[in-house]
Order: sequence, then C-alpha cells, then structure tokens
Amino acid sequence: MRLPERPRAVITGAGSGLGRALCLELARRRARLVVSDLDEVAAQETARKVEQQGGEAHVVRCDVANPEQVEALARESEAAFGGVDLVVNNAGVLSAGEVGKLPLADWKRVLDVNLWGVIHGCHYFVPLLRQQGRGHILNIASAAGLISTPYMAAYNASKAAVVALSETLLAELKPAGIGVTVACPTFFRTNIAASAHIIENKDGQRLKGLASKLVDEASVSADTVAHACVRAVEHDRLYVLPMADGRWAWRLKRLAPGVFARGSIRIQGRVLEHLTKKL
Repeated sequence: MRLPERPRAVITGAGSGLGRALCLELARRRARLVVSDLDEVAAQETARKVEQQGGEAHVVRCDVANPEQVEALARESEAAFGGVDLVVNNAGVLSAGEVGKLPLADWKRVLDVNLWGVIHGCHYFVPLLRQQGRGHILNIASAAGLISTPYMAAYNASKAAVVALSETLLAELKPAGIGVTVACPTFFRTNIAASAHIIENKDGQRLKGLASKLVDEASVSADTVAHACVRAVEHDRLYVLPMADGRWAWRLKRLAPGVFARGSIRIQGRVLEHLTKKL
C-alpha cells in the first residue's frame, strides 16, 4: 500500500515516544492526523509539533482500555477527515517482575492496555476500513512478543498476542484490500521504562534501573523506528523488526529453538547477576 497524498491517520499513545515519532514522520508527508493519548496535554504538544512540520492535527483524549472511548475515537476520526487511511494501535505500558511476584493488578493493567487496547482499536476501525475498501492497520508489538525476555511475562504475553492478532487480521483483511503490519522493535530510546510498573521491592528497583539503562543506552531512536514502520506499511510488509539483534534472535528461535531456549536461560542468569549488584 502506498500511502496517499496527505494521508489520514489515527495514532494512539501519540503523546510521547514512538507515538509522537510516528506523528512527526507522517507530518512530513503533510498528513492529517488524529493524535490520541490518555494524557491530553502531551497530545496537544504532539499536535503543535505536527503542525510545525506541515501536517494537520486533531486531538482526541482516549483511554484505549475503555471500549466506549475507542468507539468514540473511531467516530471522531471519520468525522474529522471523512475516513482513515492508516490506524496505528501504539499505546502501551510496561510492568516487570517474576511470575508469582508481579501483582495481578499489574498483569491486568498490561493486558488491558497492550492487548485489549489493540483489540478495541481493531474492533472499531476494521468495519470502517472494510466499508472504505482500503486502508492499513499498524499494530505496535515488540520483539518481546517473539523472543520472550525473562522477568517480563505480562509484557511478553501481551505483545505475543498482538503478533497473533495481526497475523490473523492479515488473512482476514487482505482479500478486502486492507493491509496489516506488526512492528516488533527491541530496545530504543523512549520513556516507557521510566513510567514502568515494577514490583515494589529491592530487586524490583534494581530491575527498573536495568531496564532504564538498556533503554537510555540504546543506539536506535524512536524516529528511526517510526521511519521503519512507515516504510513497512508502504511496502505492505506484515512484520517489521527494525533492529538487527531482534531479527537475529527471531531467526535463531525459529531455526534452533533448543539453542535459543538455552540462551534465554543464560540471559536470565545474567539478569540475576545484575540484580545482586548495585547498578
């Protein structure tokens, strides 16, 4: 799918990070954007930057975990621009901790936003795309949904489900002329680690410090990931893995699952070693 001139796009979680970067990437194409976030002030700031780049922005506050709000987002998006060319289900949160120690409330929060948020977006926007007979869905998952990083079970499970949902959607929507892409980046510079929910104990704080360190020292920016995602949409690719480490890990898992499993155990050992030291 080649995006049309001045594409109409809806982006959730657009107040910061990858969501904002995607808005600005599309704004350079003079896109007409519905900028959606739970934090309306942050969404307004993204909208201001979009207009500076030559795009048009319409802000809608939306909690993607709330189906009524996502349904309203779909209605407002259609009313704002007469249709949608690209739907980006981007909003996401992170929690980390061992299974059995991570509170169930954190599991629910992660699944409500990362999985149900995407389900809600697809449920309410797919009928609109079918009615148009064209369009594209970009679901932001993670390499964690493919390679299952230790201590991130809730996050891994949510993102793996988004990958499965996207694969299913492709088979259902391709005959209708609608494209699907799922993005699976590894660590890149964003604020998700700073806002993560980590179990409230000594190890949890060290785990949060390790996650922040990995994100802060990542060599890839949100802008780079956003550019790769938009290119994947335009080339109608299902999977986009912007980082080489994610691509190689996924290949290893598929080609030699036993070797990959042993490697995961070694990674877990290294994380435990970090947790016993002062970061």
